Amino acid sequence: MKTSLCWFAGLALLSLGASAEDNSFNIELEQKKGMVMNTPARLRKALNKYNLKSRVSPARLNMASSTIDLSSVHVDVEYVGTIGIGNPPQLFQMDFDTGSSDIWVPHVDCTHCGSHPRFDPQDSSTFTKNTNQTWGLRYGDGSGVQGTIGQDTVHLGDISHPNQVLGLVDNESSDLAMDPELDGIFGLAYPELAFTGQKQSILEGMRDAGTIPSASVGVWLGRARDGGKGEMSFGKPNPAHYSGELKYVPVTRKKFWQVALNGLKINGDEILSKPIDAIIDTGTTLIILPTELSKSIHAAIPGSTFSTTYGWRMPCEIQAQEDKEIVFTLGEHEFALRPSELIRERAAPTTDNEVKLCYSGIAEARTPMIIMGDTFLRSYYSVYDFDRNAVGLAPAKP
Repeated sequence: MKTSLCWFAGLALLSLGASAEDNSFNIELEQKKGMVMNTPARLRKALNKYNLKSRVSPARLNMASSTIDLSSVHVDVEYVGTIGIGNPPQLFQMDFDTGSSDIWVPHVDCTHCGSHPRFDPQDSSTFTKNTNQTWGLRYGDGSGVQGTIGQDTVHLGDISHPNQVLGLVDNESSDLAMDPELDGIFGLAYPELAFTGQKQSILEGMRDAGTIPSASVGVWLGRARDGGKGEMSFGKPNPAHYSGELKYVPVTRKKFWQVALNGLKINGDEILSKPIDAIIDTGTTLIILPTELSKSIHAAIPGSTFSTTYGWRMPCEIQAQEDKEIVFTLGEHEFALRPSELIRERAAPTTDNEVKLCYSGIAEARTPMIIMGDTFLRSYYSVYDFDRNAVGLAPAKP
């Protein structure tokens, strides 16, 4: 998620590894610093992204404190990555998101883009405007962005990809404008999901240009306790960050990275009555499940509780004998998590005699599908492969 052109080093961006043999390259990810969204705010963001509803009180979600400090107990890592756009490159910190398809950044004329840097086409020798074509992206709560469309060179490390379709934002909703460390989105899903009219993903374009050997990207999301590092591997997965062999799950619809959830077991007991769709999304923090599945999982975790004020909470410490497997069957392959991997930040102050409760990494919504966000992906190295039309998964190394 961060590019490191060789002269970007002073900006604390990323280290880059490239293979002379196959042109694949790796970009190291850095964790976001300071204040980040808390779990209720993340649930609100995910519900809005997919236009879903939850039993958690909308008023409570709207009032949710939006930030916690990264030094908080059990907090996960937020990753920031910098790309360059234009010639000479103008720098932007991006969210590399497999749950969206457009690449967008603020435009120089944006009047509601907070303190974010703005892209100025006049400062780029390679910019091309797509006439006066406009675009917009709206979420379920009315938040979003709007602007015009152009094309320019995108720089990822020492690699440059010309004529990439870009959304240039003239107006951002306040929640996006107020995020001090996130300038834009770098979408990595299928073009069918795009709002800017692009006909192929940037990965497919880089493959066709011979820049990378395959239209794929591997994603390793490190945990805070391991230093909060991560890595994007363009064109080829990096086996240094996973154990065993990658298991590939076929995409069922070329829009999101959507696969089939064919089973869900808790302590060996099947709770899924029929297959449902699952979306693998690096841009969502939580695992979002239909209400009944979320209830069943938390019922198997002693001490878990739900309220319309807090959503699902669970003990901040899980006894070893209670830390049993939750197994997701994606396609024909099983992928296990343990309840201890779901623990997030402290939910609310408790008395000395009460069990300390933390937010759960599994939330619920009224939805016919599930969203597999970073709570799942921190345990599994993931590969998004347009050539195979499949998602590859293998246990992540620390």
